[in-house]
Amino acid sequence: MIIVYIITGILILVSLVIQSHSSLDVIRIFGVKPDFVFIIVVYTGYSFGSITGQVTGFVSGLFHDAVSNSPYGFLALPKLTVGFIVGLLGRAVLKNNVPTIIILMLVSTLVKGIITLLLSYIFAQGMISGIIDVIIPEALYNAILAPPLFFLFDKIFRGELEREGYL
Repeated sequence: MIIVYIITGILILVSLVIQSHSSLDVIRIFGVKPDFVFIIVVYTGYSFGSITGQVTGFVSGLFHDAVSNSPYGFLALPKLTVGFIVGLLGRAVLKNNVPTIIILMLVSTLVKGIITLLLSYIFAQGMISGIIDVIIPEALYNAILAPPLFFLFDKIFRGELEREGYL
């Protein structure tokens, strides 16, 4: 299982560089970048269970907070929560096919966005227009990118998934 955490950590660091570097703004559509870190969190929860989803969500959220201007822990709570919920469902409940992955990512991103919006209201920075301007486009973008990334991650984690009995 330690291999999963090491590889996931490397993937998160690469994703944070992609998301935070301004020269890679070419991947923006309608002013929104996909949340690659969140896609990794959903994948690890989906593939390896709620504990791994929680840990990945919390740690990646703290790293994401470190490279953004948000209060420390602000992005960790939504990712931790969604990582846990997706981990409860996981591959044991949801079958590994493209429509399921798209719906899972769409719903997960909407939940993450709503939790983040509620936290924004606590910090007096929330705007309801964020749902239409940011959350829905990001959810669609993540849902489109999730199936090929899940397929790639399945190749990367093939040995661990076979050991767990999912492949």
